[in-house]
Amino acid sequence: MGNSDKCNCDSKQDCAHQMDQGVAAQDQAIQESLGLIKNKFLVMSGKGGVGKTSVSANLAVALSRQGAKVGLMDVDLHGPDIPRMLGLKGLLDISADNRMVPKAYSENLKVVSIESLAQDTDDAVIWRGPLKMHVIRQFISDVHWGRLDYLIIDSPPGTGDEPLSVAQTIPGAKAIIVTTPQEISLADIRKSINFCRTVNMPIFGLIENMSG
Repeated sequence: MGNSDKCNCDSKQDCAHQMDQGVAAQDQAIQESLGLIKNKFLVMSGKGGVGKTSVSANLAVALSRQGAKVGLMDVDLHGPDIPRMLGLKGLLDISADNRMVPKAYSENLKVVSIESLAQDTDDAVIWRGPLKMHVIRQFISDVHWGRLDYLIIDSPPGTGDEPLSVAQTIPGAKAIIVTTPQEISLADIRKSINFCRTVNMPIFGLIENMSG
């Protein structure tokens, strides 16, 4: 490793102290970003391919059409499809205080996607768990939402590190679990429910998609 990979702190204690300060500052930024939002819903699923992202987008659009101020946040690292689903293109604007400004889909709906952090949207995300967790926390803390009635978060599928990072980073969120009517999905539902219980996240509801 080169010198750029080495810590410049005088001791391990100093390094740990700096890391703690960084986490505390990030926690403060997250609190400021989410503090003016009345209701936060984490849309999740035990596996991919159940229509989780479609549910997130449709729910956000429906609430906004009822007159509510809504934010839609796409934190699905491996499949950030919200921008394409809603026809949104281009980079996010940056505010004077270096916060990301969500794109306006309509007068009442603002959208932001973690895809904005990718240099090439066609590249696969091949990152280890700790880096994914750091990126998710940083992304959530960097968005300036303002006052919202609802924030809909399209979470990564599964019950691993990525949805855990989202759940732990967004306090007060309630889960909406998306599943399908196939018998094989029952085990995934149980895992999702147990996940919510483990992280003390209330379950707002369960949506059985593709049952028509």
